Amino acid sequence: MKQYISIIKLICGIIAASFFMACSEDDFSKDYDIELPVSEIIDFDPKTEFVGKEVTLYGENLDIVTSVSIGNITCKIISQEEGNLVFQVARTAETGNIVISNKYKRSFTSSEPFIPKYLDVVVKQWPTEIEKGLTINISGDNVDMIHSVKFENIQLSKASASPTTATYSTANLTLPPSGKLTVTSKTGQILTSAVINVVEPKDTYIPSASIMLFDFDVVEPTIVAGNPTGAGASFTAGKNLGDIVPFFGNYYSVIAPRGNAWNGQYQMLETTNGGKGFDLSNYTSPYITFLVNTNGNKGYFNPAITIGGSESDKHFTGQDGEYKDNYSIQTNGWEWRSYNLEGMGFSNIKSEVDKISLWFRGGNVGNNDAYEIHIDQVMITDGPLNPVLVFDMETMPTFSGGSASQNRGSGVTVVPQGNKYLTVKDANVGSWANKGNIKKTANDGSKFDLNKTFYINFLVTTGSDGASGYFQMIFEQTGGTKLGHHFKGDNPYKDDYKFADTHGKWQWRSYKIDPKGLENWGDVPELDLNTPFDLTIDYSTGNVSGKYEMNLDYVILTSVPLDTTIR
Repeated sequence: MKQYISIIKLICGIIAASFFMACSEDDFSKDYDIELPVSEIIDFDPKTEFVGKEVTLYGENLDIVTSVSIGNITCKIISQEEGNLVFQVARTAETGNIVISNKYKRSFTSSEPFIPKYLDVVVKQWPTEIEKGLTINISGDNVDMIHSVKFENIQLSKASASPTTATYSTANLTLPPSGKLTVTSKTGQILTSAVINVVEPKDTYIPSASIMLFDFDVVEPTIVAGNPTGAGASFTAGKNLGDIVPFFGNYYSVIAPRGNAWNGQYQMLETTNGGKGFDLSNYTSPYITFLVNTNGNKGYFNPAITIGGSESDKHFTGQDGEYKDNYSIQTNGWEWRSYNLEGMGFSNIKSEVDKISLWFRGGNVGNNDAYEIHIDQVMITDGPLNPVLVFDMETMPTFSGGSASQNRGSGVTVVPQGNKYLTVKDANVGSWANKGNIKKTANDGSKFDLNKTFYINFLVTTGSDGASGYFQMIFEQTGGTKLGHHFKGDNPYKDDYKFADTHGKWQWRSYKIDPKGLENWGDVPELDLNTPFDLTIDYSTGNVSGKYEMNLDYVILTSVPLDTTIR
């Protein structure tokens, strides 16, 4: 009987232990089902407010919010605590519900919409005339509040807008000989100009020389420590960080495990041009131009400019629609970028500038994103770069009618761009001998049509073996267009059917090309920039006799010169 009772106790013990273990296992598994916190909007005040003013959100977990938007328009966060958050109404905001997202990527949308109020427009300057197919500028106060612009009954399309300058395009429009511009503002104003004449396009300006701010090889910045705080404050900065291939020699990097949003700057890079400042008073349209690479991540910086002792900073928000910036930049490789400084809001930029700075900060790169940005060749250009790459020589181009190689220059130890350059050489040539050619088909020149001219830029050296070099260019289009260009003696480089001695060093060449001024080798005397064209680099020896050597790299068409040494 005792043995039977003992067996019963043993079975009950096993059952109880199994039950206990099962319960424990169930509790343990529940630890993996974590409910990430949601940031909630309970109320906001005011329900309607002027753009540029502040609105307060009330709710829960607002201290971990990383972005606020009205509809799909992102707004700047001014301050935040657990129970409230203050943001600034973006000037481009439209009526819409408020959407917040937190560091756990949990989003919440308000139950009622926010209604922005707009500012009245004051037009201080209308265009004096309209050049067919070109852009017009309307200047004044709050001109970014313009809803539409018509010339008589013809709608113009907006190219860009800032609080002080709005630009509208007349491209592909048939305008009457004269008429009035009518502006309708977002507040319902109707503003009308005096009668304006429509004229044929005039020859546009010749860009002022580009200014190199930082190339991180010869022209270096002053580095000023920033004041980052918060969870994303840790960062590294310096030359050539990260696993990316340089573009032109050294580049500058700022990398952080996670972004820092608007919690201070990581660093500032500054230049005063040795205390002399920069005279931009003769510039027609100052732009900041640079190479940028975020290596697939996100990064951000913005310019700050000091004029007359007063410093102000503006932001990259895709002003001209070419880029998708929203207080952050993202690329998967090196990209050229050009931003209109007047369009960004630097209304007095065409003057004497004391200092130019770059502020590296998180912007809209928050704690959930890795922060990475690399920059190079930071310049002030008189207009956008509008780059059209012809050859970068990283891939061996098809060479016809002769022989060529890569990286075989005499005594050439430096590759100026990327990893490869093209070499064509011969121990003994006569003048005007044909050594072969390379061709790039279907180049798009439409971006240059507003300027009516463009630049061909390339890097060249004839080596260090006493050789000379030369090539000519041929532009071709369907319909009988065949136009030539020689590098004659009337240029800043003193190339006269033969490239001047580069003394073994790489040198930039930036030549202005006038589509009406090319040599006519066919039936049509002018290059049509709105039609794709083929460009041949023809290795004719020109006035070279004896040793011939041409090392060529990075052939690119631009609206402004890349060579910052020509004056």
